[in-house]
Amino acid sequence: MSAVPSKRLNPFRPELSRFWVLFAIIAVSTAAVLIRLSDSHPITIAFWRLFLSTVLLSPFAVTHLKRDYGQLTRRTVLYLVAVGFVLALHFALWIWSFQYTGVASSVVLVTTHPIFVAFISYILFKERLGKLAIAGVVLSLTGSFIIMAWGFRSDQRLLVGNLLALGGALMAGIYILAGSGFRKKLSLPTYAFFVYGSATVFLFLASFMTGADLWVVDPMEYLLFLGLALGPMLLGHTIYNWALKYVSPTFVSVSLLGEPIGSTILAFALLGEEPSIGALVGGPLVLAGILMVALKGSVQEKGPAADAK
Repeated sequence: MSAVPSKRLNPFRPELSRFWVLFAIIAVSTAAVLIRLSDSHPITIAFWRLFLSTVLLSPFAVTHLKRDYGQLTRRTVLYLVAVGFVLALHFALWIWSFQYTGVASSVVLVTTHPIFVAFISYILFKERLGKLAIAGVVLSLTGSFIIMAWGFRSDQRLLVGNLLALGGALMAGIYILAGSGFRKKLSLPTYAFFVYGSATVFLFLASFMTGADLWVVDPMEYLLFLGLALGPMLLGHTIYNWALKYVSPTFVSVSLLGEPIGSTILAFALLGEEPSIGALVGGPLVLAGILMVALKGSVQEKGPAADAK
């Protein structure tokens, strides 16, 4: 009889997965401001964000590793390491973009990963793109072009930052698709521990290649790193990874539409940073296009394939 109440009291139930995805939006929206406040090298910021996340997850991962041991073949571990490499690239490119472009432009462009998810799904999994999805892709690309063109017109440094953010979006799309498959086999702590841990190692190696100093003097920097690990990473990305077991990668990917809005508002309120004209004009087009792609995904979720989940 005790098992029934405990199940009811468990907040992480599959039927609440969409609620937790919305909660994760709030958490990830704080990332841009925390990154903006840091004076450290982008690789340093990315390293500490993932290193602290891995350390905090370790106690939970130990208890789940025994349960998932049979699934951890050599091939699976190598794939998880590869996913970690993609995640390291995502954070390195995106965080680096803040050195050149504004919060609004960077976050809007990195949020285009549903477009990459749609393209990759079409190429690899033969997932058909309907007219609504194609129109959404065209609209998002138009908005992205406006943001990029404004950056080239006003300051070529903005163009570099926008390209870095787009590179981060591509890596995020690959990361989300890969995570969707693994989360159906492995528990969340095991999956996150391997992926975050391997990403940390890759960023450690990248510090030697880029000359980034991982040890900083200002203690406030470590508070910012801890904030990135606890908020956007553990309460944001980790909840997304948990939700991938119960909802489609398209839904998880498009839910991040709320991040550019939240990040832009926080950047303006806390840092006084106003979005560029390119972001104000192109941003809504990008978000509208991504929403159209998401509606395509929602229709597919209601079909026979979704019922079989």
